[in-house]
Amino acid sequence: MNRPLTELKALRKLGIEDFKHLTKDKVITMASMLDKMDPEVAKKALEQFPMFSNTVKEILIGYKDTLDKGSELNRESVQSYYDSCKYIIEGLQKQLDVENPSFEEKKYIFDKMLEISKMMGEKDSENKRFIATMVVFGTVATGIALTALASVLGGNTKIES
Repeated sequence: MNRPLTELKALRKLGIEDFKHLTKDKVITMASMLDKMDPEVAKKALEQFPMFSNTVKEILIGYKDTLDKGSELNRESVQSYYDSCKYIIEGLQKQLDVENPSFEEKKYIFDKMLEISKMMGEKDSENKRFIATMVVFGTVATGIALTALASVLGGNTKIES
């Protein structure tokens, strides 16, 4: 069994001289270490950084805002791509309606329409992978924060299968 982190080891891992120098960027690192710390060390650290839970909350809110912005930019990008594809397909459709194309020309136009349709399907799959990745990152960040807060409050954070 691993020995709990002492104050000195925790400070070294965080790269600070004492817990009063804990910065916003190091809060998540500290949060991930809380369950490995000696309970007295964790208590001492949190006494010196009383805004711990508020800072974690601010970080999560900032992270959520970043995810929201990324999601919106992704939505706009995907919609722009779909609009372009639809415009091309409509242009090809007009060629079929206006002219009296030969069989080869019709086949070429249909092949191009099918190719664009496949590209739209690939973009949809790519978009779904992006959304799934965002959900995973959001879940991990939230899990770290909740684990840290549960550790601080004395909760049992061990997960058993």
